[in-house]
Amino acid sequence: MGSNKLELVRQFLTESGLISFISLLLAILIALMALPFFNDLSGKSLSIPFLNPIFWIILLATTLLLGLFSGSYPAFFMSRFMPASVLKGSGQSNVGGTTIRNALVVFQFTISVFLIISTLVVFQQLNFIQSKDLGFTKDQILLINDTYAAGNQINAFKEEVQQLGQVKRATLTGFFPTPSWRGSSSFFKEGAREQEKAIQMQNWYVDQDYISTLNMKLIAGRNFDKQFNADSTSVIINEATLSVLNMQPNEALGVRISQDIDLEKPVFYTIIGVVKNFNYESLRENIGALGLFLGKSTDRLAIKLKAGDFSNTIKGIEEVWHKMAPGQPFSYQFMDESFNSIYKAEQRLGRIFMVFTILSILIACLGLFGLAAFNAQKRTKEIGVRKVLGASVGQITYGLTTDFLKLVGVAIMISLPFGWYIMNKWLEDFSYRISIGWWVLLLAALLAIGIAIVTVSYQAIKAARANPVKSLRTE
Repeated sequence: MGSNKLELVRQFLTESGLISFISLLLAILIALMALPFFNDLSGKSLSIPFLNPIFWIILLATTLLLGLFSGSYPAFFMSRFMPASVLKGSGQSNVGGTTIRNALVVFQFTISVFLIISTLVVFQQLNFIQSKDLGFTKDQILLINDTYAAGNQINAFKEEVQQLGQVKRATLTGFFPTPSWRGSSSFFKEGAREQEKAIQMQNWYVDQDYISTLNMKLIAGRNFDKQFNADSTSVIINEATLSVLNMQPNEALGVRISQDIDLEKPVFYTIIGVVKNFNYESLRENIGALGLFLGKSTDRLAIKLKAGDFSNTIKGIEEVWHKMAPGQPFSYQFMDESFNSIYKAEQRLGRIFMVFTILSILIACLGLFGLAAFNAQKRTKEIGVRKVLGASVGQITYGLTTDFLKLVGVAIMISLPFGWYIMNKWLEDFSYRISIGWWVLLLAALLAIGIAIVTVSYQAIKAARANPVKSLRTE
């Protein structure tokens, strides 16, 4: 019709540029609607800087480059065709860049399968954290904050709270296996003064009800007892301390340790019990040496509640608090909530992975759907000939679907080892972690295959059921 190569190139680039800028407008609208949800998901408070000129320069430049880049291939490739060859039908097999299209589908599904693996692993690790035996009970434990504000009434407050019907027991301390106070010192076994023999140990100050309230297990010895005045110079150690002392649980009983080795009369603490290891730090950390000392620490009151209606019990505790500490604020939280706060980053990561997995799968399906539609249209005459020769709808659908499953198979082969390696690296941050089972990789692969089949089958069945007479008239 008289158009030259340059005019065709301009046409293609203009069309892709217009599509790109229309997409920009839609993207800004979607971003405005989605930003509050994203801020809630990520724990951030981001906003779109509409008044920043640099923002608009970057956005417009990126959109322009995207339009030019996406339109450059058809512009420079298709404008080279010889009109006579194209009108005769030759050269059509190369129109559209099959290799590039297939590579993009493989790339999209590689990202999707990787995100599926990541999501499964993150949620599996979070479930492991929630269900792991931590060595203490965190459920139905109510923490009353800042109880030191009760002053001299603090012990009376504890005693009166324990009289409430829904309260099993209570302990007064500032040291808990969830975020709370921490303190550590160097201790030495009696008779040892060498620095290399020092025991770097957490020293927590608790009362006689601490172990029973948190349902910890003594594997040797006894708990603190009000009847023993000597317990003020006693200590209960955990199993991790045994490995430092190089002793068995029963051997450690009666051993004395001190942190005042430089004094003429150091204060020695006698080991009266050994408690089973409990995770007092994040599961990213190994359990270290720890000693429980009988001492005054009034930061919080931990209350073990009976199963039932917690709201009425909390109201009753609040009434006791206002009676003992008038004018002081009443603040509380449950220990399991405090425990979960340690893993907010992992929980947020899991939600982010889930959202982006869904988005990635959606984008990959759109690409695969478009490719399936294009392929079915390009093979219209071939499908018609096959139907005339006796091919069934199932056979044609199978043939069209298999081609795309090969691409998905390539994506799976790339993403499985990559996903396994990256998520193993992520799990290395945890001292206590799951191992990635073979079923995780298999499930991710099956999900990708299932999604691909559902996406392609519509176009494949539609093409297979078309009237062969109309198909043979297409050329």
